[in-house]
Amino acid sequence: MNQSDRDSLAGPGPLLLVPDAVLLPEGPADGWAVTIDNGRFEAVGPADELERTHPQLPLVRLPGHLLMPGFVDAHHHLTQSFGSALAFGEPSEIFRRVWVPLEGALDEESAYTAAKLAALEAMRGGFTTVTDAGTRAGVDVDVVASAARDAGIRCVLGLVCNDAEAADDADDEDATDRPAVLEQAEKHLARYDGDPLIHPSLAVSIPEAATERTLHATARLAAEAGAVVQIHVNEHLAGVERSLVRHGLRPLEHLHSVGALGPQLLAAHATMLTPRELTLLADTGTAVSYNPVASAWKGNAVAPATSMAERGIRFGLGTDGTRGDGFRLAEAAEFAQRLAYGLATGDSSCGAGWTWLERANRGGADA
Repeated sequence: MNQSDRDSLAGPGPLLLVPDAVLLPEGPADGWAVTIDNGRFEAVGPADELERTHPQLPLVRLPGHLLMPGFVDAHHHLTQSFGSALAFGEPSEIFRRVWVPLEGALDEESAYTAAKLAALEAMRGGFTTVTDAGTRAGVDVDVVASAARDAGIRCVLGLVCNDAEAADDADDEDATDRPAVLEQAEKHLARYDGDPLIHPSLAVSIPEAATERTLHATARLAAEAGAVVQIHVNEHLAGVERSLVRHGLRPLEHLHSVGALGPQLLAAHATMLTPRELTLLADTGTAVSYNPVASAWKGNAVAPATSMAERGIRFGLGTDGTRGDGFRLAEAAEFAQRLAYGLATGDSSCGAGWTWLERANRGGADA
């Protein structure tokens, strides 16, 4: 590729791109091309046909390249990139000893640096979108937005809306300053209106970190704004047991009881699900982020993603900040299913590869 072509690719288009192959839902197609304008695909088809119908567009040939949709990371923690080396040898609820203290020590400069490092790593690994589950650093969340913009990646940016920090206060309707939390949530959802790269989202760390009223209210606010609420759900045995003791319900069941399930909820991990909870996900249209590498690094279980696919449950793939490589993530998604479920049932397919590639881009975008 010559320098002129590189300069053309750095701009918004319009362009006619002619790679060796284009990845379609049916598989790679040789001799195909695409037209793009302002960062969006406008047409996909046989190269000779598009060259004939778009003679005015600058043509960039990409020999030796496959053109495919970008990967979508459905669950990330951009400001946790400094702690990746600390992930091993810890109990499953690593956030208590590592992530929360680490983020709490970040200032604006270090939070920006951590987020930009994670965003650049994601782009290098083929991700064009990252879904940040909200930072616990004591900085304006716009620091993370600035890092994503400067890296050039699309970011679904979570704002943490916890208002019941202590587990014993989770049922106390006056636990903390709830009106301020919801006011900040509304401002955050409106703050990035029209921003081409930043899409606001709300977040609750785990269900017990917010009062029932706030869990319901954030679901309503997000649904009205066409946004999502991100919550770590049914990830660790300890969290499931605490919920059973406090509410007589598992975390996902508790969210359903307060009206928080629905298409606006992006449930992170969901590794420990009963058949009833799978039905709740399917019936409510709730989305899930399946994070297979995170299960290997510090989880109690692997999400039953093949069952989710069979039941029509919406889900994408997430790194959870483990490593920013889309191809390795898709491979891990299948491999984890094989180890956790396929070997015991004689399932030699475990999604047949295409399931996980589709969930790594289009399924993740839907979630």
